[in-house]
Amino acid sequence: MSICYSRETKRSTQKYLLTSPISKEFSKGERYITKGAKLAAPDLPPLPHSSVNLHLPSSAVVITQLPYSADIGVTLRGRAVTTSRAVWLRLAEGRQELFAAWPERVIRLQGGLLEQLGFSGIATSSTITDNGAKILWSLLREGLRDIARYKGVHDKGMHVFSGGWLGVIGYGAGNRHTAHDARLPFPDALLGDYRRFVFIDHQRQIAELVTLPGYSGPLDDPLVSQTDCEFYHASTGHASTGHTPNGFSLTQPFVALTPKERYLADFDRIQQWLQAGDCYQVNYAQAFRATCQGTGTVAMQRLLDLSRATHAAWMLAPEGEILSLSPELFLSVRDGRMVTKPIKGTAPRDNDPARDTVLRDDLANSPKNQAENLMIVDLLRHDLSRHAVIGSVKVEKLFEVETLPQVHHLVSTVSADIAPSADVIDVIRDSFPGGSITGAPKKRAMEIIAELEPTPRAVYCGSIGYISANGNAELNIAIRTLLRIDDDLYAWAGGGIVADSDAEEEYQECFDKMGALMRALEAGE
Repeated sequence: MSICYSRETKRSTQKYLLTSPISKEFSKGERYITKGAKLAAPDLPPLPHSSVNLHLPSSAVVITQLPYSADIGVTLRGRAVTTSRAVWLRLAEGRQELFAAWPERVIRLQGGLLEQLGFSGIATSSTITDNGAKILWSLLREGLRDIARYKGVHDKGMHVFSGGWLGVIGYGAGNRHTAHDARLPFPDALLGDYRRFVFIDHQRQIAELVTLPGYSGPLDDPLVSQTDCEFYHASTGHASTGHTPNGFSLTQPFVALTPKERYLADFDRIQQWLQAGDCYQVNYAQAFRATCQGTGTVAMQRLLDLSRATHAAWMLAPEGEILSLSPELFLSVRDGRMVTKPIKGTAPRDNDPARDTVLRDDLANSPKNQAENLMIVDLLRHDLSRHAVIGSVKVEKLFEVETLPQVHHLVSTVSADIAPSADVIDVIRDSFPGGSITGAPKKRAMEIIAELEPTPRAVYCGSIGYISANGNAELNIAIRTLLRIDDDLYAWAGGGIVADSDAEEEYQECFDKMGALMRALEAGE
């Protein structure tokens, strides 16, 4: 079913078709937030007239300087409900942010069906069989080439993102290691072709609105007009919180979808496979579900305040809403150099500084955790080498401890230079999904995961981020990630199981990783 979203402005009426099998009519004063859920449009004061030129040349890149503030990203997320398919990313270990809305088209892979959606409806629709993933990656490459042909996209003054794909590649995208058809009603991949975005660099204290050739969305959308809000709030005394007036709360607390007895039984089966030599590490995860009401951006800000998530991401679409507090980088590609930073090895924090230091040192010196980390480092060295310049693959850091508010992590860094015969799509396709959330060898570990885990991973352990027309990319590992579908809120947590793992410790590690975030939403703090 197609719907026509009409925005009345003082200058013109602009209409766009947003097509989805689960689309629903807007009613007056409402905006679409998630499937089946409606949220009142934020009752915020009107903003002053934007200085953005509404008559943009069709063949040039236009960059508009915006008033910078440290919380401009908060404001953008708060007003995103008035836009279409908003995406926000935290990049470069938190030093940069990227916000975009109004994609020219959307690629959605779901249950074997690949669709391209645009303002005029479904442009193409084809049934996918064994070559589904190949078609997905081909379409992504073609989209980047379409943007790259425009003058100015490759200029040195452009940002790390110069237009391209933003969105999520779920764990199941192109994954044939599936023992059953159980899946959550969310696409295996959902990516938009974005040609207007706001880029924020906190080190340089700049915020810029970039409009690329080919952009056909509204020029006077709140995505643009809100950018004067910092000056406006300062001059009128309104608090610049970026939040809509709506709150967020859980109507039912999180419940584990894998009973502990099932977890322990599956742990024993994994140990049997490990002893038989099928594999030497399996990343087993369990899921949790709650029900909720209210505004997801409020929950996102609450969780960001709690967690120093260096690779956080947020997406709002008719299919659902993603809140990712990920600390892990799957892949960064900049100027032909690729970097991955696998996390393997976790220890809880303690309120007592002395005890916390002991936990941190124990993690750093743990033979078990070092072995577990090294297994994945070797796997990722192999993945990167498939499209690397010979001799360029390097382990830059090994067994480095990174401390987050809830846990200590053991992190390594692997890098390589991309071979002239390959591009960013080749690298992502042949490294996905990240080895830190599968186990090793990857193929057999994924087969075991598919056989044992009772709840589909959906976006969990996939990747959220951007793939740019200039050949750059940054994608997280979607851990510490929640998925909202209607009023259901899903979360996952897991860990790598090896031959000398302890079942009770592995089970508790799931709660060490995700427990604080779930408790924060349950408490409404």
